[in-house]
Amino acid sequence: MKHIFIAAALILSMNSHAATQDLDQLLNKIEADIKAKRLAKPAGNNALEGIDAFRAQAPFDYRITPLIYKFGESYVSLANKAIGKKKYNQAQGYLDIAWQVAALTPGLEETQEKNDKLNKNSANPKAVKKGPTAAEIKQQKAIAAAAASEKKRLDNERKKKVQADKNAKIAADKKSKADRKAKQEAEKKRRLAAEKAQQDQSKSAADLAKKEKLNKQLAAAEAEKARLLALASAPVVAPKVAIATTPAKETSAPIASYPLEQNKIANRDRKISEDLVPICTAIIDNDASVVLHTSTKADYRWLTVRLTLCTRRLDSGFRLRYSFQELSDDKPFMTLHPSRSSALVGSAID
Repeated sequence: MKHIFIAAALILSMNSHAATQDLDQLLNKIEADIKAKRLAKPAGNNALEGIDAFRAQAPFDYRITPLIYKFGESYVSLANKAIGKKKYNQAQGYLDIAWQVAALTPGLEETQEKNDKLNKNSANPKAVKKGPTAAEIKQQKAIAAAAASEKKRLDNERKKKVQADKNAKIAADKKSKADRKAKQEAEKKRRLAAEKAQQDQSKSAADLAKKEKLNKQLAAAEAEKARLLALASAPVVAPKVAIATTPAKETSAPIASYPLEQNKIANRDRKISEDLVPICTAIIDNDASVVLHTSTKADYRWLTVRLTLCTRRLDSGFRLRYSFQELSDDKPFMTLHPSRSSALVGSAID
């Protein structure tokens, strides 16, 4: 029977018009037609035409399978209603369509047997169209099995492709991450190298500046040392030039008096120069002459050198005028007197 092979023919055929349709839209249209009971009518707007078009365009797209079963179930339902009304010939017409489009619809074989039995045992049996033979059903099942096998193969291929795409994406992500990390590491190394170079350059410049500053300080220290050595030797000779032929004593009243530390004098502690700075400043500011009150002339001579160095540091052109007054105790002091035109050093050179 020709109608037995319609389903297989539809699966293998191609329809140029259907090929142009969007499959997703077509599936939605078929489902809507089945729900609205537009199964095989009206022409140009029914589920059967949509199923044929989909099969022709995509014979191995198995998204249509659930809709085919729904289509077949609708016709099985119509057949059962017709059987209930004892319209066996009409029921067979519904069953024939179900056999042609969805031969594996659940309940189709049972409904066919029921229609055959009831029609045969009816009071007025009518000749009805016969359903497919057992051989034809077997053939359709074989076609369905082959289609299921093909579906399984395609599903496996799709799964493999999905997994391959996933693996490729993972590999690409890893490579991208590795490249990004390598780029970041390279940038970090470059930045650290640049910072180190800048630090080295800054350190070199700082070291050079520090070295230059140290050299200047050393040069200044050497110059100061030479100047102090020259000044240290001057007082030994200078007072002798100013020696008066007749010893004299300071008779003017002191304008200031400063105590001196005997311990520093006795130990010849040059740190006494720090104590003498304000005294030397007063001497220069008042152009004063000085009388050193000490217990020994040795202490006096040592103090005159310290005073000379002190005043010349403050004013290299100042000429110190000084004299000696012996003490009977160990409480030395210094007095400042009004300016004189000559030094009173009579007792200092005895």
